[in-house]
Amino acid sequence: MTISAQLRPQTAHDLGFLRELFVTRRWAEVSAVPGWSDVQRRAFLHSQAELQRQHYEKHYPSAQFLIIEQAAAPIGRLCVLHSDEDVRIVDIALLPAWHGQGIGTGLLQAVLSEADARRQPCRLSVEQGSPARRLYQRLGFQPGEETGLYLQMHRPPRLDSD
Repeated sequence: MTISAQLRPQTAHDLGFLRELFVTRRWAEVSAVPGWSDVQRRAFLHSQAELQRQHYEKHYPSAQFLIIEQAAAPIGRLCVLHSDEDVRIVDIALLPAWHGQGIGTGLLQAVLSEADARRQPCRLSVEQGSPARRLYQRLGFQPGEETGLYLQMHRPPRLDSD
């Protein structure tokens, strides 16, 4: 069963939610750090979330920063950059309770349809060991250059024969 979600523009009021979304994405890896209390882990992740926010705003100022909602409650984030050359998925994230319900797949398919309509490739970066990599490959993304912890992936536009 696929659950549909709504998108709305991100606002300053979403910063607390985005910080907690970041924490849910990274909690397991910082939990492995010995000697840190949960308070220290949370403070570290909050600072990392802020650095990510600054990085995205600096390097992707014209991107669409969208909040994914279900029943008017935020459940994730989608950030997409449209350029003359391609469509780049900068970030897509859902709270863990919403994983595996088809929401991410549906959103990615919508972005890919838009890229196809523009006759542009779609690009993204994914962590080497991320389970999302299987989803991206299922949707037609091909592996490209490895850049440290990340794998660059792209999907050529699918041109309909009219």
